[in-house]
Amino acid sequence: MSGLESKYRTQALVQLLLAVALLVVINVLANSRIGNTRLYGALDLTQDKRFTLTEHTQRQLADLDEPIYVRILLEGELPASYERLRTAVEETLEDFAGYTDYVEYEFVDPLIGQPDDVRQRQEDMLKDGIIPITDYQQSAGERTTKAIYPYALFYYGDRQRIVPLISSARPDVPIEQQLNQAENLLEYNFTRAIDGLLSNDKPVIGFTLGNGELGPLQFADLVSELRKDYEVGPVYLDSFATLPPDIDLLIVAKPTETFTDFEAFQLDQYVMNGGKVVWAIDAVAMDYDSLRATGEAYPESRTTGLEDLFFRYGFRLGNQLVLDLVNTPIPIATNQGQTGPKFSLVPFPYHVLALPQGDNPIVQNLDGVDMRYPTLIELVGGDDAVEETVLLASSDRARRQRLPSPIDLDAQKFSVDLERFNESDLPLAVLLRGTFSSPYANRLSRENERLLERGGLSYRDQSVPTSMIVISDGDVLANSVNSRGEVGFLGVNQFSKIPYANKTFMLNAVEYLLNPDGVIASRSKQVKLRLLDQNRALQESGYWRFLNLGVPLLVLTVFGLLFHYLRRRRYARP
Repeated sequence: MSGLESKYRTQALVQLLLAVALLVVINVLANSRIGNTRLYGALDLTQDKRFTLTEHTQRQLADLDEPIYVRILLEGELPASYERLRTAVEETLEDFAGYTDYVEYEFVDPLIGQPDDVRQRQEDMLKDGIIPITDYQQSAGERTTKAIYPYALFYYGDRQRIVPLISSARPDVPIEQQLNQAENLLEYNFTRAIDGLLSNDKPVIGFTLGNGELGPLQFADLVSELRKDYEVGPVYLDSFATLPPDIDLLIVAKPTETFTDFEAFQLDQYVMNGGKVVWAIDAVAMDYDSLRATGEAYPESRTTGLEDLFFRYGFRLGNQLVLDLVNTPIPIATNQGQTGPKFSLVPFPYHVLALPQGDNPIVQNLDGVDMRYPTLIELVGGDDAVEETVLLASSDRARRQRLPSPIDLDAQKFSVDLERFNESDLPLAVLLRGTFSSPYANRLSRENERLLERGGLSYRDQSVPTSMIVISDGDVLANSVNSRGEVGFLGVNQFSKIPYANKTFMLNAVEYLLNPDGVIASRSKQVKLRLLDQNRALQESGYWRFLNLGVPLLVLTVFGLLFHYLRRRRYARP
């Protein structure tokens, strides 16, 4: 008998060891890969596919052959809203690590340590552009503040890329909305950082100069950001017979002098040969400084010399200003004080806050863009070979103002006629893709033909498939410059100091034109923020209290009575 028990014990022990060994093997296989092939998978059942990476991201991670180290500055005691962002960051990096063994990450608290060490660390981070967000908390009648550093630092060899998780802290946007947007863009921001660290070949971007365009100081902030991923330089059209084909993208930024026919022909043939262009055009000559000096101004249409090109490409910049009740303010003297006039920020319909339209990656998860005196973009159409996509437009409380008509600064102090603002979605920035037609067909001059011959090219009357973006405001990419020549941040309104999405829009536009199927595609991911409806919760509070407290007690009471009845019935004496 004892031998039989010993045999059963041995069998049980062996079975237990086999079960443990099997679990170990399964867990090892569930976290292993053969080459770039994973031996495990995952099923994303979320409606917005928040845990599914784009195909480009998957390919990028699978092609890594050296480690990328990520340090995230979100650790320690964080407010609940930032804890949610931290969790989203960790989940995203876990997804990244599922496709490669070369992504390593850690969370660190930049505020931990001795006070002197923390202070020195904060100064060093500030030099690198790592600026904290101040979070305010109110509890028990006491208000506390805490510095939050929502940043991720990517390292690849001796290269480093700093990624702000929140693009710009706006006081007029709820923090929940900003954090939700940050979650939406995690994959894009991380993938773009990795792409920038790995890339050795930089596309070439040229800014045209020589026709009264914005000066280098005025687009210095944008150029500084572009140079992280691109080669950027000036392009003087009169220095070339034809534009060099190695210029991958051309930016025409607010020309104020008319292009000659020779220069227009150069630009046209650049497009015909597949060149990408951003047209940032002020079709109306108007600015705030001239208006402030006189108090009243008559905007005038500005001739660029490119009107035939634009019409043939499928659009027209007319003499119609767009006004919008969704706008940014300007300072106006509203009353007179003892020391002089007192200025107040007053809504100014001519400074339009352009809103993103549609789901193109350029404007997906994008805030409003600050535009000054934009004009209406008229899409003339008529060519099925060109696809038109409106990127930025007015709100549903807009109107147009035909020229000539005055702008009176004093009139801005008074209420506007709301009934006149009855138009919506007036186009202010448009993407055009396809095959464009040249306006020089059947009228090619001998001089232009010789210029093409000098450049080793032949005339094209139809373009290869290409794309361009037209923006009806040249100042959309201009940063402020003070009297000391100091450059401000692009998108930060010089009056209200609120940051808008001008820089992000321009960077997205450049990235999309150069590689529409690349990293930019991951901007399309949309994670829905499911916030509690506080008004409804307050109205239905009694119902939910009863459902959560009363119903369980009622069920227990019914079960107890039923159990007691059945027990008495079963054991009752006959």
